[in-house]
Amino acid sequence: MKQKRKAISPIIATLILIVITVIAGIFLYSFVSGYMGTLSGTTNQPLPNVQFIGSSVKVSKNINFTFTAENAGTSAVTLETNALVINASNGQSIGIAKVSTVPTGTTPVTIAPNNELTFCAIFDNSSALPAGNYFVKFTTTSGYTIQSPTLYFS
Repeated sequence: MKQKRKAISPIIATLILIVITVIAGIFLYSFVSGYMGTLSGTTNQPLPNVQFIGSSVKVSKNINFTFTAENAGTSAVTLETNALVINASNGQSIGIAKVSTVPTGTTPVTIAPNNELTFCAIFDNSSALPAGNYFVKFTTTSGYTIQSPTLYFS
């Protein structure tokens, strides 16, 4: 006597394939939408186009990183009042500097479109900063970061 092998019906097989396809589509959609969200950022502001023209370091009781920058973009760029001082040789954050305009000392620093401005980042803890190469990482109020040129401090 031969035994008949039983299989699932074609209707159930079709339903299972549809369910698998829908689940795969949901995973693909969530992956692509998450990836696209990281590309577009969290702001509707245009990318800042700030170019550093000059920079210097002056040591008194504080360390003053002074920069002259030009905003070549079409909208104003406003910097947050705090910036990170980073050791260029190892990428380690050394501390926070206060950002203000030169010579008036006003905050926040706003660079108008097609204009240049001189501003500084004042680092209060000069004893914590050994000689070496450093840069300052500024954050704009729209959430973008701007990195200064590397400066040598001795």
